[in-house]
Amino acid sequence: MELRHLFYFKTLAEELHFGNAAKRLFISQPPLSRQIKELENELQVDLFHRNNKKVELTEAGQYFYAQINELIDHLEQVKNTTRLIHEQVSGELRLGYISSTPKGLIARILEELKISFPNLQVNLIEASSQSQIASLESGKLDLSIIRSHSPNAVVVKKLLFKDELCIVGNANNYRLASMDQLSKMDYISFNQDYAPEYFRLSEEFCNKLGFEPKVKHQCNNMNAILELVKLNIGYAIAPLSMVKDMSDLSVLSSSNLKHKVESNVYLAYHHDNSRTGLMQIIERIIKIQR
Repeated sequence: MELRHLFYFKTLAEELHFGNAAKRLFISQPPLSRQIKELENELQVDLFHRNNKKVELTEAGQYFYAQINELIDHLEQVKNTTRLIHEQVSGELRLGYISSTPKGLIARILEELKISFPNLQVNLIEASSQSQIASLESGKLDLSIIRSHSPNAVVVKKLLFKDELCIVGNANNYRLASMDQLSKMDYISFNQDYAPEYFRLSEEFCNKLGFEPKVKHQCNNMNAILELVKLNIGYAIAPLSMVKDMSDLSVLSSSNLKHKVESNVYLAYHHDNSRTGLMQIIERIIKIQR
């Protein structure tokens, strides 16, 4: 049995007319009849009822058609994936990400890409949203995970998820219950020049709660900020997705305070880099986050 037998059978099963099926296959009718007969002889079954008026699938033919459809559909998927691996989804993917990206998300992305595109090497580069946008513009990055909402003529953004902000403190020392108490505590912040969008949202969050944060320390990395919080240096505002499972932190979500503040996390890429392979990668990443 060869693939052409299956394609010829599938076409005839859909047309139920030898002449029409032969036209679709760009062959004459006698070779089609011969190929179908070869297939029936190999299977030792009749796949079609034939007479001068019509062609119909036998019960065995109906079963065979259903199975062949699944097989051919799967074969097309295999062909497409193989072509993508060879032509586009191979080599190196330079993936930028912000330090406030949940580690679990990074792990899921790497696992999904490993399964879907085994020939793809993913190089991770941590940088601020502003720096990543500049790297996308200059071609130093292929894909980015950013928080910036600023419009850009050449950078395309697709929403990955909405990230709720929360207040975090040392689990043993802060109850994070009183806004008056928070206003007097040392606040550990992102540097405003490094992460202006996150700084703006944090200020907005505190203002909604009715106090001005007393900035004592500034960092350029969310992991460093959280380490300082764990060491009881002060409190911070962090993405809930990153800290919700950290038992050594006291977490107070914005939704519990009736002042929910969210930060949009995007996948971003240069509009000239919208090749099929990159779109496939983006679709896989968005799918695992749903």
